[in-house]
Amino acid sequence: MAAASLASTAAHGPVERLDPRREHFLAALRDSAPEVREAASRALERLERRADLSTLLDRAQAADPGTRVTALYELGTLADPAALPALVHALRDSVEDVRVVAVRTLGELREPTAATSIAQCLDDPSVHVRRHAVEALGRFADRRLAPLLCTMLTAQESEILTAALRALAACRDSACAGEILPLLRHVDAPVRAAAVEALAQLD
Repeated sequence: MAAASLASTAAHGPVERLDPRREHFLAALRDSAPEVREAASRALERLERRADLSTLLDRAQAADPGTRVTALYELGTLADPAALPALVHALRDSVEDVRVVAVRTLGELREPTAATSIAQCLDDPSVHVRRHAVEALGRFADRRLAPLLCTMLTAQESEILTAALRALAACRDSACAGEILPLLRHVDAPVRAAAVEALAQLD
């Protein structure tokens, strides 16, 4: 019997351990009082989210980069603060695509405590990671980030310059006007257009 059980586990993976409270919540769904049924429904949803989070945190450390990428995307949809350490850790992943997804997801979550970690990606060797880091910081629309974003206005890549100008437009800090003005004469039209728009947004 034990051998058969081990064979089943090997074939289908480890048996999922259900939270022992689940059966009590399921029973409460049949309670005569509506408020009890509603509370049970919320409790079951919370258990499901916790189970999803645990699974995704494991997948975020998988050997396969594609699995890590998918897990990071899904962690972002949970919007659970407990997912932040895994997302921040992924910013140092050896695979560029993983770092890109991690920084994009953190930007979409706009969790203030993650801003410092995102800012460290401004020195990433990948231009794609740097661009997404600039865009992520712009999502915070925080004037305190403006001086940091201004340092990106010396970048050689037009996509970085455009992203930085748009991020500065969101920050609306007039102290950046002096750094933006020279880009009105940039060789690339998208950069010049972004510079005009950024200046227009400054307070």
